[in-house]
Amino acid sequence: MNNIKIVYVDDKPDPDISRYLAREYESVDFIKEYFEITFNSDEGYESLLSNPLIIEANIILIDSKLFENESVGVSKFSGEEFKMILKKMYPFIEVLVITQNELEEDFGTIQKYRHDNKETGIMYYSVKLKAALDNAYENISVFRNIANKLKRNEGIDKVLIEKILSSLDGSSQYDELTTKDIDSIISAFRELQRDIDV
Repeated sequence: MNNIKIVYVDDKPDPDISRYLAREYESVDFIKEYFEITFNSDEGYESLLSNPLIIEANIILIDSKLFENESVGVSKFSGEEFKMILKKMYPFIEVLVITQNELEEDFGTIQKYRHDNKETGIMYYSVKLKAALDNAYENISVFRNIANKLKRNEGIDKVLIEKILSSLDGSSQYDELTTKDIDSIISAFRELQRDIDV
């Protein structure tokens, strides 16, 4: 069974979201691992981009106003904009943005629960958030199925396949290596081995 890592990032985590993600959201299709990051704006957005929980996540839920408060300094932008940065760096991570603001059309943002609703926060998120999470899992599942098919394709550069697979697994360690780079490293090791054997 697939493992799915879900990470919720907020400077003031919403207790209903935390509870829903930690205890309520389940699937028969995968085993969920849930993590939460309380964002400290003094550390800046770069700290998130290098955080192992972010790098290894499959689904990230992030607050829209995370980088808009006064203590962030010069780098003010919305969660929707940060989603674009994350997608550039980690293209296979599904990013969901949640907001307490009025929803803007065509931004794909999820409205936070408002206490003036008749339902509870858990009831609200079991409809609104569940649909988005299920859709994100479907996208991840498609990527994983294609990656497994790629592994069996003999006509594709193995280094390229390794880069894609490591990116899917939350690792970018091979992103800058080309086949030529690896061949050069192997050649250098063979030269070294010959020198040792002489």
